[in-house]
Amino acid sequence: MIHNLFAFFGADHKVGTTMVAQSVAEAISTHHPNLKILLAAMNGRESNEYIREAPAGIDGLKIHIDNKMINGEDFLKTCTHKGNFYVMAGISNETEERYYHPEMAKYLMGEVAPEFDMVIADCGNELDNGLAVGTLSIAGESFFVAAQQETVIRRYEKNRKLIEDLGIGITAFLINKFYEQDPYGLTYIANRLEQEKDKLLKIESAGYSRQAEIDYKTLLDYKNEGYLQDILTVANVILRKNGFTEIQRQRKSRWKSFI
Repeated sequence: MIHNLFAFFGADHKVGTTMVAQSVAEAISTHHPNLKILLAAMNGRESNEYIREAPAGIDGLKIHIDNKMINGEDFLKTCTHKGNFYVMAGISNETEERYYHPEMAKYLMGEVAPEFDMVIADCGNELDNGLAVGTLSIAGESFFVAAQQETVIRRYEKNRKLIEDLGIGITAFLINKFYEQDPYGLTYIANRLEQEKDKLLKIESAGYSRQAEIDYKTLLDYKNEGYLQDILTVANVILRKNGFTEIQRQRKSRWKSFI
């Protein structure tokens, strides 16, 4: 296991895995400028919808991965970054997804993770994706992103055995786009997922999802206090796991992103 590798995996399409993973990575990097953070797209897509300047992708590293020639220091020099926040996009040509296997993900993460204080991996939502499976199998902690939808919960129920067989240990279930008045409350979802309620963390619905895609920004930039505080809760779980100081939350937090 790689103790500073934190994987985010979605129950289904459009539950917001990429948005949540990037929001958490941004929150940590902004509040802890002394920490070096990598956001890596370890799935079958580029997953750079909320980044205006297109980051370098894994495609450019494939020949080096195939030949076991990845060097952590060289990766730092070629990886797109702003300050302490580094980003590696995923596969630009999605038809080549089948050429990336679990062992490639394990090798890449093993080589680059020591160069960072934390690596946040967006693992998409497909359990047959080599990069996702490889990353999830070695992640120190894994976060499962779901939503208050029957189809989403049913898909988890269908895949639960496979997740267990793959040895993926889930640290917390993140119920994204959360509405307090929705009949699918945390207690109901916990029962359906067969989990203790305290293993579920809500992430409040923030609105502005379509605008965020247009602006190439995360939902942190739209001043939704509930969304910000819920993202900070997840960020603090990660910080605690690695022994770093938690982000102090204020009643009226003001988000100041430098990304």
